[in-house]
Amino acid sequence: MMESQYREAAAAFKEILAEQMGCDAADYDSNALTIVERPEDSWEPHLALATTCGTGSVLSVRDPRLADWADEQPLETHFRIFLPSFLEGLAAEARRLGHTEAKSHSATTGMIHAGPVPSRKLKPPYELRRLGVDEQLELREEGHFENALGEPTELRRIKRMKRAFGIDLPDGQVVAVAGIWDQYPGVQEIGVDVLPAHRGEGLAQILTVYSAKWIRAAGNMPIYTYGFSNTRSANNGLKSGFRPLWNLSAVFVPEDMT
Repeated sequence: MMESQYREAAAAFKEILAEQMGCDAADYDSNALTIVERPEDSWEPHLALATTCGTGSVLSVRDPRLADWADEQPLETHFRIFLPSFLEGLAAEARRLGHTEAKSHSATTGMIHAGPVPSRKLKPPYELRRLGVDEQLELREEGHFENALGEPTELRRIKRMKRAFGIDLPDGQVVAVAGIWDQYPGVQEIGVDVLPAHRGEGLAQILTVYSAKWIRAAGNMPIYTYGFSNTRSANNGLKSGFRPLWNLSAVFVPEDMT
């Protein structure tokens, strides 16, 4: 059952991702590199995005001149667009073309929900509740829950926040947060943070599963992402019913993210 749900969710997400990148979903199964120009109505602000679902890679660029540079590179296989040397070269070309602060970003892995997972019970003294907008603002300023709530300068992401849930102690201290925001049309991403002193209690999994159920109940697709070095987050995604589907790296200009 979970395998069929994964296949269905994977096919649906590939269609959405391809629409945002400006390619065909079949390009992700092509065993080749596809270079395309980003559609003007894409929700992605980055100068360039390298994406793959494992058997085909797509480089989507906002500035078509970057496509010319990429097309000239002697790449032996499609997934070499994820090498730091390629991404740094692409960022250098972007700076040469006038995007003066262009920089590359390391890989992120995206996961889709593969099916229901039994919820873990939240043990006393912890309590789970919805966080109001003012509370989110205060916690964002404190800087302990950047993955869940974003940094104060990430205005684009903050505008797309749909809901935030927190786990707190009886004295009101928030020790874990899950943020939910619109990533693409019909797709909502979950970000989770737990204060170091409260890790190992299963709080991240409880928040992730709870958030995924909330997203699905609203008729949307839940996704979960993590940086390639964050094994703790990767394991939380797996325990919460998510499975890896795609990888993404970016070249961006900081002001495009605000």
